[in-house]
Amino acid sequence: MDLTGHSTDFIADASFPEAMRRFVRLGQQRWPGLFVYGEPLTDGAAADWRLPESADDDFPGIVTFSSGREMEEFWEANGYALDAARQGPYAVFYRHHGQPLHATTVSGVHVRSPEQEAAAEGTRLLLSQYYAVSVVTPEDPDTDPFSRDVVRDFVASFDPSAADS
Repeated sequence: MDLTGHSTDFIADASFPEAMRRFVRLGQQRWPGLFVYGEPLTDGAAADWRLPESADDDFPGIVTFSSGREMEEFWEANGYALDAARQGPYAVFYRHHGQPLHATTVSGVHVRSPEQEAAAEGTRLLLSQYYAVSVVTPEDPDTDPFSRDVVRDFVASFDPSAADS
């Protein structure tokens, strides 16, 4: 099978595991019959879901999402693609890095307050540890509404007040 899907890449701070718990909850709101790792997520399980601990940071972790058994089978045949309902499977690939990350210039800042945005734009970034994360969707979020919603939910998951309300 050819490689499929579109990767949207992020650097995430140490809150990534908790944000993933909220992301799973949002996935279950999208699809009440949500499958995670190819298995159904039982009712209420999203509230207690935790990112599996990785014993080896040399290999990326992955969390897969689909609407149910039918989409799992569609995924096997078509990869990351949109089905007839214009929805499709998606995944989050991640790797924890326990060393510092430094970026010379922060740009494209998006925060709630214009003052905070202006204060952060053009600054330097320094994290003591971080996660490299790729959200793989069926299509480019810039052109596909379903993929855009998945990425939007992922970003919203980092704001506890927005994702838990």
